[in-house]
Amino acid sequence: MRHTLLKYAFIALALVTAASCHIEDDYQEGNRDHVMILYSAGFNSLSKDLTQNINELTKGYVPGKNSGKTLLVVAKNTVSGYRVQTSPYIIRMYRESGRVVMDTVYTYPKGTVLSSAETMRSALDYIVKNYPSDSYGMVFSSHGTGWLPAGYYNNPSIYENGNGDRQFTSRRTGARLSSGSVPYYELEQDPSLPGVKTIGQEVTDDGDGSSEITIADFAAAIPVKLDYLLFDACLMGGVETAYELRNVTDKIGFSPAEILQYGFDYYTMGEALLKGQTPDPEKVCSSYFERYDKESGANRSATITLIDCSGIQALASVCKDLFSKYREEIANLDYRNVQGYYRSNKTYFFDLYDILLKAGATEPDLKSLYDVIDKCIIYKASTPRFLNEFDIETYSGLSMYLPSAGTAFLDGSYKGLGWNSATRLVE
Repeated sequence: MRHTLLKYAFIALALVTAASCHIEDDYQEGNRDHVMILYSAGFNSLSKDLTQNINELTKGYVPGKNSGKTLLVVAKNTVSGYRVQTSPYIIRMYRESGRVVMDTVYTYPKGTVLSSAETMRSALDYIVKNYPSDSYGMVFSSHGTGWLPAGYYNNPSIYENGNGDRQFTSRRTGARLSSGSVPYYELEQDPSLPGVKTIGQEVTDDGDGSSEITIADFAAAIPVKLDYLLFDACLMGGVETAYELRNVTDKIGFSPAEILQYGFDYYTMGEALLKGQTPDPEKVCSSYFERYDKESGANRSATITLIDCSGIQALASVCKDLFSKYREEIANLDYRNVQGYYRSNKTYFFDLYDILLKAGATEPDLKSLYDVIDKCIIYKASTPRFLNEFDIETYSGLSMYLPSAGTAFLDGSYKGLGWNSATRLVE
């Protein structure tokens, strides 16, 4: 799929215009059957793609104004570069008299950072208060780097050099970056390959800084139990992410590897999550996979998993025993022999099952691991290769950190994760 810059610019202008026009929201009183939330954090390099995704959403199924289903979009995108601040907004999208209306119901002050736990909690609190429902679900669309500390993926040196506990300064001006921001680095991409979506990232400080949400803060920002939480973001499909979010959602859909910049299939998303009697997040995941599996070359690149969070604690219990039993073997593993889901030597994400397999676990131990993973997995799929850079020969559906491929800093950071407290992978 190719899109011209001119087409993107037109779409962005149309959406900004639509979202700027407030239409009185006289939604029906009382609880709804379901509220779907698209949280689109696009004040970054993905702005054009995320704007296109919102446009695609309007082309599919959109519930009527007085329907028992409600579609809300929380979004912030760039207009003309990072130095021109825009306002995050919440819009209600509904169909009325044959057309889709985008009704701005709340606008934040210009410069409000959408990729922050505080803003996310504020937006979700507003939604729960003003749109009471029997159930909620959220699609989160932005960059993503799994459990890693903010900024680590793009620039590990700012932490590995011992700078992780101080306030950072701009590389361009030397001025102190805003609180919570780290230096912004845009990774170079091979122009012959499709771009990727690399929890939430927002460019700050006129392009010098970057704000991201840690996985623990992300979980704490969700004020209500979700039916599903789908990540249209890279590298979120780790067992660490699943464990941290196990109490705030029933189901999680995510990708252990990266996600190409075009993202999920938003044309069919509304039908899957809003049209039927109950939401069908599995359909969103399978539609995503089918979208890319029919492509060729580098564009045929996708991994996706949908899990039932009720099985995560049992998985942790089994893994704790196995990590203890095979601790020395795991510590000495040559990561080059383990199934990875990374490129460019970003050796932070490996297949959970394959780690134990390559560590020499016995058949009975591997069966116990497979069985408990299988009880968590609702749906999983992967293409044979990813961006023509690595093969996917083993796919359990979940990635995990491998200490032998990490660093002392990452080991220290990992100890603060709930998954590590439950399993003692890193001691």
